Amino acid sequence: MLFATMPYVMLWLLMTTTGGLTSGSVDFPTKEACEAAKSQFGAMLVAVSEGHNRGYEPAVLPPPEVRCIQRTTGKP
Repeated sequence: MLFATMPYVMLWLLMTTTGGLTSGSVDFPTKEACEAAKSQFGAMLVAVSEGHNRGYEPAVLPPPEVRCIQRTTGKP
């Protein structure tokens, strides 16, 4: 299995102003790759929230939970 070789996982849990809830995960080969994806994911959430300020729905309720976890230890 490919995912078993990926030592890091990015997890997220988000709720929107319209009551939507989403969660998910993506596997990464290195901590640096996971942290880079986390940063880009955060930038996307900011863009979605800024769109909400222009009248578009939905916006992400703070705080979004996005974490990079080492699979073997369960720690960042």
